[in-house]
Amino acid sequence: MLEASSTGAPDRWRTAWSIENTGDSPLEIFRARLPHGKFRSEEKVFAPPVAIAPRGNGRIEIEARCGEAPGAEVENGFLILRAAYGGDQWLILARLRIRIDPHGTPAAATELISIQRVGFSEPRAG
Repeated sequence: MLEASSTGAPDRWRTAWSIENTGDSPLEIFRARLPHGKFRSEEKVFAPPVAIAPRGNGRIEIEARCGEAPGAEVENGFLILRAAYGGDQWLILARLRIRIDPHGTPAAATELISIQRVGFSEPRAG
């Protein structure tokens, strides 16, 4: 879930994301970014990591840039998290559809969440 509020600049938004850990192990979020050209952010590093207890909820905040006009829609946006869970490091990819409301504020709907183990495509020793 996304909450967005203006930073005072016309195309910059403080975005807050609610994240639920549905698993049985703690989740730690180290980094987050929004890479889409029309809804984007620099990578944000969380130090210390954002810790979310098993079956718990957490929240992260990122400053995003979005200058789309009211009524516009941005397809295939992503929130990408680098996290640790169950002793492994993971990339969590949330595909988003961002709609700009009549006041110009972005609102996001999550369309799909997928995960990849960090380093899954690297050759294994042995």
